[in-house]
Amino acid sequence: MKKRNHMTIISSYFEGESYGLLGPQIAATVIEKNTDYDCIIIAVTRDDDDKSLIKSFLSGFFRKERPVIGFSSLSGREDLFTFAKELKDEGATTILAGPQAYPDYNTAHP
Repeated sequence: MKKRNHMTIISSYFEGESYGLLGPQIAATVIEKNTDYDCIIIAVTRDDDDKSLIKSFLSGFFRKERPVIGFSSLSGREDLFTFAKELKDEGATTILAGPQAYPDYNTAHP
């Protein structure tokens, strides 16, 4: 059996909503069915401001693999753009995706 690679999608989540993770979960399912990647979703709310907890989890999840991390539904959150840049600077492959990727990026980086 071939070893599968790992990927994660970090998605902004608004507390109390029931539909916000549908898009990223569909993306993860498509990725798993059509590539050699296992893909999980990490939902972050505006209260999740300690990114060291996420980084610690990612370190254990990816182990020695080069991290592949997608960001979706960023809602213009500068903290997530900064986090993506930090992860990229540390060697991760980062992907900005989702229906608002272009407007979110332009809002955060005029």
